[in-house]
Amino acid sequence: MSRHHPPEDVLMAYAAGSLPEPHSLVVATHLSLCPACRQTMTGLDALGGAMLDDLSPTLMEADSLDRLMARLEEPAPPKAPPAPTDSVLPSPLRAYVGRGIENVAWKKLGRGIEEFRLPIPNTDGYTTRLVRVAAGRDIPSHSHDGDELTLVLAGGFTDGGENYRRGDVAGADPTVHHTPVADADGVCICLIVTEGKLRFSGPFGPLLSYFRG
Repeated sequence: MSRHHPPEDVLMAYAAGSLPEPHSLVVATHLSLCPACRQTMTGLDALGGAMLDDLSPTLMEADSLDRLMARLEEPAPPKAPPAPTDSVLPSPLRAYVGRGIENVAWKKLGRGIEEFRLPIPNTDGYTTRLVRVAAGRDIPSHSHDGDELTLVLAGGFTDGGENYRRGDVAGADPTVHHTPVADADGVCICLIVTEGKLRFSGPFGPLLSYFRG
């Protein structure tokens, strides 16, 4: 079971439909792995329903009932075939990746670090990527222009004295300067959403220029 969860305000924004798409993907994927947060979301949905009940009623258009009945008579769309199971990528994320983890086209960033950028437009300054780090390797020390949200999909990592495993969510803001280190017991795979650029310390060369792009 997850030990590190998205903040409650993030869950509330997700329930309200006001999160940016990359963050919504992180939350949806976390919810598929975390029964406790799914229960929290049930309570938030109920709260939202109660708030809707308190709204003043509005008049329906004259043809609203006719249009509704016409929709009910439309044939139901065919059911999509069930998605293949994947031990690493939960279904919300797999739908974006478009393939199983074994077929991801990783791009090497340096010794022991690879990434795959998800096809989500970077219109709001967010980059959404899968990152795979070899056992025991670290992501070089860096800070951030904006917020960063990380969800562990396989293995684990340690950062700031905290250990994160599958289903755990780690957050960082521009005040954080850190060096996450993958656990020694296996490859660590994460879904990471970053706002703006990463700022690496020291002369790490073209690799880090590419990674923070």
